[in-house]
Amino acid sequence: MKYLLFIALLFVLGCNPIPKKDAHPDVPLLSELLKDTSKFRKVADMKDVSELVFLSDDRILVKPDNSNLPFKIIDVEKNVIFQSIYDWKLPFYVDKQGNLYFNRKKFHQPDYKKQEEFKTIVFADSLSNKSEQLKDLNDSLRLKAIDKYEVELLKPYGLKPCEYTIVNTASCNVFTIRNGALVVRQTELFKTEIFKPKFELSKFDDDVLTGWNNGLLPNPVYLAYYELNKQKFKCDDMIMPKTLTLKGKTYLYAPSLGLYQVLF
Repeated sequence: MKYLLFIALLFVLGCNPIPKKDAHPDVPLLSELLKDTSKFRKVADMKDVSELVFLSDDRILVKPDNSNLPFKIIDVEKNVIFQSIYDWKLPFYVDKQGNLYFNRKKFHQPDYKKQEEFKTIVFADSLSNKSEQLKDLNDSLRLKAIDKYEVELLKPYGLKPCEYTIVNTASCNVFTIRNGALVVRQTELFKTEIFKPKFELSKFDDDVLTGWNNGLLPNPVYLAYYELNKQKFKCDDMIMPKTLTLKGKTYLYAPSLGLYQVLF
């Protein structure tokens, strides 16, 4: 069965399964090139970081990969504008203006010193708590009571109980401000409304299959060949480097490597 899946993968990929040598052995790897401080200035790496979020004012939200660590908002010079520990069991939201909502509070952009209590509702938590309160009822009565409670819970926010979630994700996934409250009806508890544009880098040659990673289903490993300002480099095709503009200057970003200012 595993062999058949492997053959099917090859068919889908439409590729030659035999690995080839690096087509450009003289071209540096991106991970090595980033060490050249005459070409790149490191703004943020990905140590203890799960994600970088680029805000509308060209600052960067550095989201940790550990609930014991604070998130930070930094500028392109690596100055820390704001930092705080947040409760990962509660929603974290960034609106289009760059205001932050976490720990049941709203923190106002630009310096986040102004803050206020903010109503936060996670519908799944409310329904779970209600179910616990009604645990002594039989299943039929409990379900009817919960269904009625859900209708009343959602009504002030213009929502109705969500059915067929697999095919109805657009209306079932809610994470927004309504009626002066942050309301969430999805399991993911982090959302940003800001999408700073990133730009694809051009490639100077086709990707080359260099090997296979073992697993339940073998995964192909490719080298990708990029060019930036006439500087050629290569990296694993899953690195997917992109450029973006912050404060009028060009930066290179790769989710696994971090953010670097381009100096050449």
